[in-house]
Amino acid sequence: MSDASFAKDTSQQYEIVNPESVVKIAPMDVNSHPSTLEGKTVVLRANEKHNADNVLEKVAELLTEKVKEIKIIKAWEVLPETRDNSQGPERSKQFAQKLAALKPDLVIGSQGD
Repeated sequence: MSDASFAKDTSQQYEIVNPESVVKIAPMDVNSHPSTLEGKTVVLRANEKHNADNVLEKVAELLTEKVKEIKIIKAWEVLPETRDNSQGPERSKQFAQKLAALKPDLVIGSQGD
């Protein structure tokens, strides 16, 4: 038994789609950086990944040893909610506002693993 429908020529149409998204890059101004960290406030922000805080603990240790009168704020201790992943632009903006409220001269972030 043969089915004649398998032998029929059926024409198909294909739409070619480029899977790459279009990225529009707009120029942006970068904040100026302090020329020294002496007497400055530095906020350290770890994300939820394993060891992110460990890396920043070492950064805090080294900065405290090498820079006079530096103030270190560990965001994961004073703002534990900022340790989570932001999950999108709105929550990222909220995190940035919370960190900015600490009045840092510089924020250093770390990812773990």
